[in-house]
Amino acid sequence: MQLSNSFTIDRPLAEVYQAFLQVERIATCMPGSTLLGQPEPGTYEGEVKVKVGPLGVTYAGQFVILDADEAAHRLTMRAKGREKRGAGNADAHIVATLSESPAGTVVQVDADLDIRGKVAQFGRGVIGEVTDGIMQTFARNLEDLLRSGGVSGPAPATSGGATAPPDVLAAAAAAPGPAPAPEPAAAPAGAELDAWALIVRPMLQRHGAGIASVVLSGLAAWVGARAGARSGARRRYFEHR
Repeated sequence: MQLSNSFTIDRPLAEVYQAFLQVERIATCMPGSTLLGQPEPGTYEGEVKVKVGPLGVTYAGQFVILDADEAAHRLTMRAKGREKRGAGNADAHIVATLSESPAGTVVQVDADLDIRGKVAQFGRGVIGEVTDGIMQTFARNLEDLLRSGGVSGPAPATSGGATAPPDVLAAAAAAPGPAPAPEPAAAPAGAELDAWALIVRPMLQRHGAGIASVVLSGLAAWVGARAGARSGARRRYFEHR
């Protein structure tokens, strides 16, 4: 399943790119996610809770930065997980490309998603809407975090998960860091991804007039059909008398 999403963050390109490398910090911006650990450089373990109507699913798995091309401002990643209560699983190969724009930084995310289990039954349309809602919420949270100074300075990790030179790490450790910034209130750790907030409500806001028109047209057609059926029945009754 191919999915593409884009969003804009009103911050400089270099700042947003460096933030993407600091997974421990920006994980707080992703709704429904909880970061549990980092078994090795560039690899992160965590959980994501998804709620689509009455259906709630928790995935446990790994997120890996496969490559970070600073010159092209492109990140290649892989996320995979299994349902904690079920036989479903998800595996995504993700490429995020960052570019400058007058409004700040545009992030284009292209994913090749293979998903099985409970969530897969909703199909590409619903999954695409959920993904877009997640990305837009993530973008707002990350922009708020960057404005508050919650992510600053270059990330110690480089392409392929290599670490920065020892002298750089030592200097970074000795330098006083910024005061801890408050986490984005819109995405508390462990919060579930609510499909009503991410899909249904935005769809009603965008297409409410069209939906109302379709409903009213259908109602009018039904009333007309019922009236026609009753008129025909009365006509046949008097013809046979």
